[in-house]
Amino acid sequence: MSIELRTVDDAARWNELLTDTDHPTGFHHAAALDVLERHTGGDCHRLVGFKGEEPVGLFPVFTIRKGPATGAFSPPPNLKLPYMGPLLLDRQPLKRRRYDERNRRFVEACQDWLDDERCPGYTSVRTAPGYDDVRPFLWQEYDASVRYTYIVDIDRSPDELLSAFSSDARRNVTSEYEVSYEIAEGGAEAIDRIVEQARERHAEQDESFGVDSAIVRDLYEALPAGVIRPYVCRVEGDYAGGFVTVEFDDRSIRWLGAAKPSVDLPVNDLLDWAYVTDAMERGVRTYDLAGANNQRIAEFKAKFAPELVPYYALENGNLTMTALSKLYGTLRS
Repeated sequence: MSIELRTVDDAARWNELLTDTDHPTGFHHAAALDVLERHTGGDCHRLVGFKGEEPVGLFPVFTIRKGPATGAFSPPPNLKLPYMGPLLLDRQPLKRRRYDERNRRFVEACQDWLDDERCPGYTSVRTAPGYDDVRPFLWQEYDASVRYTYIVDIDRSPDELLSAFSSDARRNVTSEYEVSYEIAEGGAEAIDRIVEQARERHAEQDESFGVDSAIVRDLYEALPAGVIRPYVCRVEGDYAGGFVTVEFDDRSIRWLGAAKPSVDLPVNDLLDWAYVTDAMERGVRTYDLAGANNQRIAEFKAKFAPELVPYYALENGNLTMTALSKLYGTLRS
């Protein structure tokens, strides 16, 4: 039986289906999609595949039109969103052949819908970790590049996790320091300073940073309480560093922040440790450090005993990257 594509605009229905998918993220939540749609100026299409009346997959995709050109994106560009892309529903175990066929037909149905309804000249998809069979996209003539992130298993005791850290990471989070510091979860007011510090750090490295704090605050307000969590470190009462995490379905992603601090204190190590020990108590099982592709940054993250996990960047289209960069800004986060 073929897969029928429908758009599901009802937020409650979308979120109900999302809870049955295999590797959902907070960015897939209907409230997040609504916020992203407002801030990108594009159209968000919540595509759901059905085999008869049985839902089999979700694929949120944004189409943005600039002049004569239309691009399709999941996640939308220029917002430092690490992942989005398709998710398959996980209501019952399937044998390999049936799973492969369902995945293939779902991707084909999504591509047919996009071609018929929006006819994008360019499509960019970045999958969430765990969606590891991108062959249907390759068969649709997408170009694929493998990317990597580090994911820490925090479904264990703090002592067990700490013992797996590198020696310098253990020392950094357990030592006593002469300065007085405090780490705590903040509210919406903490977001502006975290984003500002991240923007300053990117500017120092001549890198673009297109994320406005308004979108992060809007996500904080729109998503269920506890999905967006800003954590802040203050030294002698002054802001020293922070990051924003995205917690959803017992998984967490360190999204924005963790910029190099200006104080002589291992701020980011202390932030990570404070966060994971809090998250453990909330039942979070994995902590995604959101990227292991930059050699320098990967060396820092590797000391927290993570697993190296692949995800995929997929591209399809006849528009050149140069032309698209002029239309949409930097496409790759």
